[in-house]
Amino acid sequence: MQVIIRRLTPEVPMPEYKTSGACAFDIAVIEEGVLQPNERRPFRTGLVVKVPDGHILLLAPRSSNAKKGVRLANGIGYIDRDYCGPTDELFAYLHNVGNEPYTVQKGERIMQGVIVPCPVVTFIEGETGNADRGGFGTTG
Repeated sequence: MQVIIRRLTPEVPMPEYKTSGACAFDIAVIEEGVLQPNERRPFRTGLVVKVPDGHILLLAPRSSNAKKGVRLANGIGYIDRDYCGPTDELFAYLHNVGNEPYTVQKGERIMQGVIVPCPVVTFIEGETGNADRGGFGTTG
């Protein structure tokens, strides 16, 4: 599958799979800054992505972020296929959950993306037909 991207400045690194078995591609930020403990703010990626029809781009933190004490403030990002206008840039909205300031480096791979099929469904009202399982969290 080919995905069209637009780099807003020439120094923006292309997203890339770091190993032949990787299921997600890494996305870097193009600016640096210091995040104080519990601070949240956006960092630019310089990328606009045209998500293919029938798909969604899921953005998630890289596993190594847990060691750094940094996470995506919204946990995971859902990028719709119509979020691809000239200024619809992807941002990494970061949250420092650690006890020390964290310096975000320009070019740091901070999140990863995966393109996933996403059908548009139609909802109809009706009976679900299953017996009650007992409510939220009943399987442990």
